[in-house]
Amino acid sequence: MRASFGTLFQLAWRESRTARRRLLLYMSSISLGVAALVAIDSFAANVQASIKDQSRNLLGGDINLRARQFFTPRVDSILDSLRTAGVPSAKVTSFASMATSQPSGNTRLAQIRAVGDGFPFYGEVLTEPAGAWARLQRERVAMVDPSILVGLDAQVGDTLSIGYAKFVIAATIVNIPGDPGIAATIGPRVFIASQYVGETGLLGLGSRAEYEAVVKLPEDVRPAMWVAPLRPRLEAANIRIRTVQENELDLTDAISQLARFLGVVGLIALLLGGIGVASGVNAFVQKKIDTVAVLRCLGASSGQVLFIYLVQAAAMGFLGAAVGVALGVAIQFG
Repeated sequence: MRASFGTLFQLAWRESRTARRRLLLYMSSISLGVAALVAIDSFAANVQASIKDQSRNLLGGDINLRARQFFTPRVDSILDSLRTAGVPSAKVTSFASMATSQPSGNTRLAQIRAVGDGFPFYGEVLTEPAGAWARLQRERVAMVDPSILVGLDAQVGDTLSIGYAKFVIAATIVNIPGDPGIAATIGPRVFIASQYVGETGLLGLGSRAEYEAVVKLPEDVRPAMWVAPLRPRLEAANIRIRTVQENELDLTDAISQLARFLGVVGLIALLLGGIGVASGVNAFVQKKIDTVAVLRCLGASSGQVLFIYLVQAAAMGFLGAAVGVALGVAIQFG
């Protein structure tokens, strides 16, 4: 009497229960590899979408002008004429300096950011205590990264000496548009008003600093087309020009390259998992020769036996991939 295909499949499934447990270890490698690929792709897509939504916040304006030396009088006249025409701009001067706190007397290296009135044009500066950023242009105060308070053993309200100038620490910076937070890992940032840079006495002959100016355009103006007539004169003055679209493209390209690199790592892990599963299935089938003989005695054809074990292996792979997708999505949400 020939057994039905369902009976044959149940027999093969029941008989292989112990061996299937051994395959769970190999299946987990597939799950981890798929989870890594899903998490990497989802993370890259979300970051790129965030960059597109907040591209102006990341730049601090619509156009960024940057130089390694003082802006020439010609560049200053261009910015002045733009302000007269209703196109505001704000300068940012960045340089490294030692900062000393009083009364502790501790000193450490800091990144000084002297910002002009109006910076940043997009986004909101978050400080602790809240709302202190508006005091920067009205009072002789400084906004600092929280880490500098720890390094200087200082607190809000203490005096901070930068060169020959002294400032009162008014607040700590929680988040500021136009300035990546990763910069704080290199050196804590100190923000002061640009009008006090000269009093520090730190930007003399041979000093190293970076000079920027961010420009805010009307909403209906395309930055690339607007800056095109000015580009030759600005580039002749050694000014590097970056529009919000160029900044967005560079950031998304960097994220894409990172995602591709991490994707290769995940793909290699998935490939190694596949090799492990293949060897596990091979050992699994080798140990089921007796079961195969029983199935053949019950009337199963060689094609049916092959199909039964192929379905089992495919089910294990599909289950591992499904678990990996769920795990990758969970990692992304986390």
